Amino acid sequence: MHNTILDHFQDGRDAKIVLPVHGKRAISVDGSVHTATLGNLIIALPHDRDFSELINPREICQILFSLQGRKYRLFTRIENILGPSDLLVKPKPPAIALQEREFFRIDTRIKLDYYCLGSDRTNKPHSLHTKVNLSASGARLAAPDNLDVGDLVALVLWLDGKTLETIECLAQVIRFCTLANGNLAVAFHFAEIESQDRDKIVAFCMAKERELLRTKVRTRELF
Repeated sequence: MHNTILDHFQDGRDAKIVLPVHGKRAISVDGSVHTATLGNLIIALPHDRDFSELINPREICQILFSLQGRKYRLFTRIENILGPSDLLVKPKPPAIALQEREFFRIDTRIKLDYYCLGSDRTNKPHSLHTKVNLSASGARLAAPDNLDVGDLVALVLWLDGKTLETIECLAQVIRFCTLANGNLAVAFHFAEIESQDRDKIVAFCMAKERELLRTKVRTRELF
């Protein structure tokens, strides 16, 4: 897939750029992308504006693009600010396909293990039993301190504590956000997951919602 992306941008392609800036999380601008040397990409931003002082080079730059009829999100690390409106970036594969439909989401508590992938990361699992906002496309939970935007992790999910059945998938960190209570949360997108496992998550979320509705009904009947 990485070589396919580089080939896709060989002659230059229009894309939406989610640009990290000082003082804000990000801004979205139209731009173009083409392949550079050593597997890097050059992003050309609108030339009617100087972005060089605005860009936060320590954060992740995202490229949203279409390939073979599907929309993808690619995380990149900024290597160099080449001028007022040009960036040299290094892709952080894989590119993840964006869901064309929204999945039903619930707040629940599950057990999960995650393994940080990459040559500079330990493969030691991190185990959590925590509250999550879950759907078949991803999950949001309290942010561990060892993750960055764009990181790829292997996830093992236990949806039902009464069984030993697990769901295994690859997920990518797509953003951090601040919750209403002021705590920092991390959002994962399921980058690679079997269709039957996605269906299991859908069924789990719907069952939890039905359980919640039954509880509300019983509470109204009592009072």
